[in-house]
Amino acid sequence: MKAKEREIIQKLKETSQKVVPAGGQVWLYGSRARGDAHEGSDWDILILLNKPRLVASDYGIAYPFRELGWGIGEEINPTLYAKQQWNSWTYLPFYKNVERDKIVLL
Repeated sequence: MKAKEREIIQKLKETSQKVVPAGGQVWLYGSRARGDAHEGSDWDILILLNKPRLVASDYGIAYPFRELGWGIGEEINPTLYAKQQWNSWTYLPFYKNVERDKIVLL
């Protein structure tokens, strides 16, 4: 992993600690987590909130991650789920891929 990638991961961790409520989790997944990203690849992050279901106000948690990306010239794509909802999708290929490749940020 290159120094720039390590620096971005550190910034993602810091943002996670600031904005994600207690009990939440943040994972990096996709090509950046697998190590097969190319120039211009985006940064896919999954944000899990410790609650049975999301409400409209929860989606504001994603904005600081987008803002971080704009500030550093990278595309950061946050996706939010409630943990209970996420854990009910163990049969989905997306779930399996994320679980296999994830890097825990928070």
